[in-house]
Formats: sequence, structure tokens, C-alpha cells
Amino acid sequence: MEYTKAPPHESSYVDEAWRVKEAIREREGYLQQTYEFFHDSYENNTAHLHLDDGSVAAFSVVRNDGYLLFLGVDPEHRGEGLGRELVERALSNHSKVSCHTRESNENALEFYRHLGFKREREVESYYRNGETAYFLVKRTEPSLRNKLSGVLKNED
Repeated sequence: MEYTKAPPHESSYVDEAWRVKEAIREREGYLQQTYEFFHDSYENNTAHLHLDDGSVAAFSVVRNDGYLLFLGVDPEHRGEGLGRELVERALSNHSKVSCHTRESNENALEFYRHLGFKREREVESYYRNGETAYFLVKRTEPSLRNKLSGVLKNED
């Protein structure tokens, strides 16, 4: 398995990543975005990819603020740690990584919970079909609120 990165404005592997996204959509009903939205997101942000003999096995698309626009692992490569590694790469470049996931996507919710993400809020009717999303966050540094709280607790 080979890792590669596509910085903003480089669309190498976009069609291969789309193929993986579509395989997930067809199998599970998630990742329903249009090609135009997917392509624009991929091209204007940083993509991280795992390649298996030149084909995309897993990918993530991450905004500059650490928001995960997409995370997809080819169903044939699930359980190999590729998704975890892609999230860890995002965390190594950002003090906070966040994403939305459908309340019905139990596999994704368990995956992010296992990695230490916390649910910060619910967003009703986030998806086109009216489904609620959970906004999930993982911080690598304490939040400003936690820093201030710690300082105040140490005051005597």
C-alpha cells in the first residue's frame, strides 16, 4: 500500500477517488454528493490517498481548517486501518479535526468514537433527505475553554 497526497489545485486520482465514493454509495447509501461537488471539493482542498497497485483504496479530503469533507475506504479494503491512518494524518496537520456524519451511519459513528471524536452537536435536516447529522470533533490540543478552565481552577 502506498500513501500519496494531492494538494489543492491538483486533481490527480480524483476519478479513482470518485469510484471508491460511488462504490460506498451503491453499497451503503452514504456519500450521495454530486460529481461536481465532489470534484470541486477535491480540487480545492488537500486529498490524502492510499493506493493499491495504483488504484485508490482509501481517501480523505480535508479543508485547511481540519474539516473532513470526505473519508472513504473501498469496501474491499475495510479493516486494514486505512481510514484510521488518514484521520491520523489530518490530526498531525491540525489541532482540531471535525466532520459531519449521518445519525443513521452507525459504522461511521462507531469508527469516529473509537478514534476519540466527541459529538458536539446535532444538525437537524442537514442532508438532502432531511436526515439529521452529528457534528463530531477531535482535538489534539486542549480547546481555549479547557485551557482557561484549567487556569481558573488553579487560582487560589
